[in-house]
Amino acid sequence: MLALTALGVSLGTAAAHAGVDDDHPRRGLAIGGECTDCDFSDKNMAGAIIIGASFEGSTFSESELGGATIVESRFTDTHFRETDLSHSRLSGVTFLRSDMREARFAASRIERVNFSDADLSEADFSGTQMTFTTFIGSTLSETLFAGAQMSQVNFFRSFLSDTNFRGAVLRSANFSEITGDAPNFLNADLRGANFDRARLDGVNFTGADLRGASFAAAVMTDVSGLTKESVRGACGDADTQIESGIVLPVCVNRETVVSEETGEGFSYVWQISRHGDADTVIRMVAGEPDNLTAVTRAGEVIDLHGRQIDLDALREVSSNALRDIARAEREISRVQRTRAEAIAQREIEREAQRQGREIERQGREIERAAARERAAAREVERAAARERAAAEARGVQFSFELREEAAPRSRPNPDPGQRPPPPRPPRPPQ
Repeated sequence: MLALTALGVSLGTAAAHAGVDDDHPRRGLAIGGECTDCDFSDKNMAGAIIIGASFEGSTFSESELGGATIVESRFTDTHFRETDLSHSRLSGVTFLRSDMREARFAASRIERVNFSDADLSEADFSGTQMTFTTFIGSTLSETLFAGAQMSQVNFFRSFLSDTNFRGAVLRSANFSEITGDAPNFLNADLRGANFDRARLDGVNFTGADLRGASFAAAVMTDVSGLTKESVRGACGDADTQIESGIVLPVCVNRETVVSEETGEGFSYVWQISRHGDADTVIRMVAGEPDNLTAVTRAGEVIDLHGRQIDLDALREVSSNALRDIARAEREISRVQRTRAEAIAQREIEREAQRQGREIERQGREIERAAARERAAAREVERAAARERAAAEARGVQFSFELREEAAPRSRPNPDPGQRPPPPRPPRPPQ
């Protein structure tokens, strides 16, 4: 299914669709609409603006999307392997179950983006700024988050293997029920982070700030870098097992969401405030990441602990989203005006071409008429020549006399052997 709108600023820029062969940059390209199973692989779309689009089952593998702006769009089951999205702006975007191995997001701004169940192995998020971003059930093997600034980020049940969070800001991040080995949190800011029921081996917390973090029922082996100062205010419970020589106090005054169906309790970082939404949270953490968009909407999120909500971050997200949408709408309007002007110019050119063809047709008609007249003149000449030849054959000579008052006439000459008649005598006067 293809229902995609693509407008180019420069003339001759084709609409982007499956099978596009143009590898040139599309400066100012704006895309919206729906495109299923489309192929955008190995294309240069740097600086593109994508608004309200859906690309289910499509591929952008090995394409250039650096500096792109993507707003309120869905890329479910889409391929972004080795795709360059560095220095991009993403707001309200879903990459559910997408293959994003070795994708590059370095120095990007990411707000309200859902990477749930995506494969982000060896992806690069270094230096990114993230707000309200989710990685529920994602694969993060050798993924790089070095120096990333993250607020209200959710890694629930994700898989971490050699994942690098060196120097990242991860305040109040949700790492509950994560699994994996050798994640690196060197010098990371993990204040207020949630590691409940995490299962990790070979964790490096050297230089990390874990004050106020929660480790309830967490099991961590071969842990390095923990100090009494780094975990000041952190807590666990009777099921906490951390091989570091550090004993954590038991967490108190914890709020827990309990499933009525299974009786299982979930401590969760985010919960929307409307009555009856606890079931939505339970279903979400149980593995339905599509419901996550109901939670990540700015203005609907609160913290179970009452201290993890960042109102400044909310205001910044809302303000940035509105600015992005307004900027994108202005760009769309400008592109549409340019396209309208281009269409009008092409219509003028087509009219000029039609007039030129009409003039050429009339010229050919005149030439054909002149050719017919020349042919008729030649026919007259040939007829006159035949007439002269016939007269000469009869021994008749023609002479022409030109008078001022009369047109020339032709008359036969008298026989040279015949004597002319005598002149008439003059009339007597009357």
